[in-house]
Amino acid sequence: MNKPQFPSFSKLSKSNLSSADSKSPRLPQKSNSAFLLLSLPGPSSSFRHLQGTVLHRSTHITNLRGLSLTTPGECDGFCANRLFVAAPLLSAGGQVAVWELSKPGRLADAAAMPTIQNGAPVSDLCWDPFDPRRLAIAGEDARIRLWRLGPEGLQETLLEPESVLRGHSEKVYSIRFHPLAADILASSSFDMSVRIWDLGNGKEAMKLDGHRDQIFSLAWSPDGRRLATVSKDGKVRVYDPRMGPEPLQEGPGPEGGRGARIVWVCGGNFLLVSGFDCRSERQLSLYGAESVSAGPLAVLGLDVAPSTLIPFYDPDTSLVFLTGKGDTRVFVYEIVPEAPFFLECNSFISNEPHKGLQFLPKTECDIREAEVARALRLRQGALEPLAFRVPRVKKDFFQDDLFPPTAISWEPALSAEAWLLGQDGQHRRLSLQPKGMVPVSEAPKEPPSRKYVPSSVYLEEKSDEQKKEEASISQDCFQGGEWAP
Repeated sequence: MNKPQFPSFSKLSKSNLSSADSKSPRLPQKSNSAFLLLSLPGPSSSFRHLQGTVLHRSTHITNLRGLSLTTPGECDGFCANRLFVAAPLLSAGGQVAVWELSKPGRLADAAAMPTIQNGAPVSDLCWDPFDPRRLAIAGEDARIRLWRLGPEGLQETLLEPESVLRGHSEKVYSIRFHPLAADILASSSFDMSVRIWDLGNGKEAMKLDGHRDQIFSLAWSPDGRRLATVSKDGKVRVYDPRMGPEPLQEGPGPEGGRGARIVWVCGGNFLLVSGFDCRSERQLSLYGAESVSAGPLAVLGLDVAPSTLIPFYDPDTSLVFLTGKGDTRVFVYEIVPEAPFFLECNSFISNEPHKGLQFLPKTECDIREAEVARALRLRQGALEPLAFRVPRVKKDFFQDDLFPPTAISWEPALSAEAWLLGQDGQHRRLSLQPKGMVPVSEAPKEPPSRKYVPSSVYLEEKSDEQKKEEASISQDCFQGGEWAP
């Protein structure tokens, strides 16, 4: 059984063992208690035996050619939704290819594949979560272009975008759609600003300041009220864009300046940052969302590798999947709101490196097979589905402990105008229980296959003669207060 990973002893001052408001890098005074904690057995994840499996070749899209392998570190490399996959091509002019997931198989060699002609090298791209046919592409020319596919997908080369967002003065690094409000997009740029866009009118709605160097990553909170960033200036910042342009909180980020990612976890109560330490070791840092200035609650070192770990968080299971471009391994941890915070699960390991990973909505999972996550793995010339399943014996029943009602994240909870005016909302929930399946919590209890009888039933009562004989032997063996040989 895999043991949960505790914060390394060299970093105990940054863990929950130290005072929550202490900024000192020194070790705790009571180091013996720290050693005791490290020696005690900790909790284990119910997902520790998670199995990652590449699905059958008939589900793959193969013979991919001309993919760009030099996308910036702030970009995931490609993006996907339940219908389409988009990836930058190596061709000049910022071309982007689009494939339909409903049409797996080998792509034709000679066919002229229609593309999106972005007009500038691609720095990031993402699908609109509420409009599966709208794609936002950030370019190195400081512009963000919005493209719309037709009802049948990309049937012809697109030359003119639906709209162009202008405002940044330098290269745009990252773009993220709002998780609840339609037509709201956040972007970060080398001009060290974060801008919030109202796509309804194509204009900038807000500008966030405070960064003093390149912005590595940004992420919306699950409730859509706050925005978190991690920057090369070594800071983690939390904003409430509707309250003002300055950060509400600012705390120490990863020590290494090679790259970092940030994501909200545990219902928005914590922030998870993946980055590097001063020795180029990849590490995870967990912050309390309301106490970022106090530093991380726990720091977990993983390995030494050049690529930044990209986190993908599943709010239904609290599992985080982490991998980098060019990696052969996907780390998996369950994040819990108390020590030791990180519960290790089985990793997925492949013989071939991948160029990126994207996760699909929970509705794409095979619930009957206890599949808790479905990802798309992009390799050199193929796109293959990857299923993460929990081994279960009673597969005839709906595993309701693994599948709580999931958020209907593909429908907006409010409009852009409502959000900009200060309103908040939340997604409706959808049960994942397949029709005709009984929840495992309601399954009839099976009778024990064997009846256990106390051993006293099989033992006969000793006679008086046996008791006298045993007492005599004990007296002969114990002489003078010592046992005789």
